[in-house]
Amino acid sequence: MRRRLAVAAALAALGLPPALAAREPTLFAVSLGAGLAGPLDDDAESSFDSPVVQLAAGMLTDDRTWTVLRLGRVEFASDEVLDGLSAARLDYATVAGEYRFRQAAYELGLFTGLGLYRLDGDALAGATGGQEALGVVLGFTGDFDVSRRVSVVGEVDFHYAFLDEVKFYGAALAGVAVHF
Repeated sequence: MRRRLAVAAALAALGLPPALAAREPTLFAVSLGAGLAGPLDDDAESSFDSPVVQLAAGMLTDDRTWTVLRLGRVEFASDEVLDGLSAARLDYATVAGEYRFRQAAYELGLFTGLGLYRLDGDALAGATGGQEALGVVLGFTGDFDVSRRVSVVGEVDFHYAFLDEVKFYGAALAGVAVHF
């Protein structure tokens, strides 16, 4: 019995409680994720294999409700042409309200919000160059506890940006979050 108490106390002192222990509520979370993305409405049969990186910062605003700022970049292949641009990249900044459903060792969430999008790259002959537009985002998240302050996060999101030709993008990401 003493040995179990000593082991539990040592794990608690290291900040490594068992994964099934409920995490204390936190007010802020920062995450870094990476994954794959691509246009979903492109006629040129673009593939869903472009790398995406995303930084997210969230704040608990109400019971089970978060406001999350996401900054991301999608890098398209140099041979892929989007809206008259080769070697295109899509930068975005979104602000979303996220509603989360808490379970014993994880949270699932649904979010929707508004965003600013910039598509830039090498303009082909007759193309005007980069574009900026407003848009909307809808997505699903999973936040899986590793310890009291660290979790593994996953996200699937869909972006609709009011760009000239390719407007609908999707992404699937995984990463790590720190809660404080």
